[in-house]
Amino acid sequence: MVTEKRVDIQVNGQACEITVPAWRTLLEVLRELGHKEVKCGCEKGDCGACAVLLDGKVVDSCLTLAWNAAGRSVTTVQGLGGPDNAHPLQTAFIEHGSAQCGYCTP
Repeated sequence: MVTEKRVDIQVNGQACEITVPAWRTLLEVLRELGHKEVKCGCEKGDCGACAVLLDGKVVDSCLTLAWNAAGRSVTTVQGLGGPDNAHPLQTAFIEHGSAQCGYCTP
């Protein structure tokens, strides 16, 4: 039985190669890779703190096994845009003085 597997994923456009155990979640892997913008909230997929785009579709990274992201593209909120090319979501947060705590907004 295979307990670890090499996984190649793209995170915010950057290629990453990692070896992970079968039970490791995408959230845990992203945090290990330094993506602190992805947070652990409820660990049930309810709060949205762990939400990322996986091949352009929103998923709860706390419920997604890292193995399921193999060969796919992951985008965190950090990868949506930056100071010079803010994503409409980021612009709305700035314009309305919103905070991304992760409990009421992903």
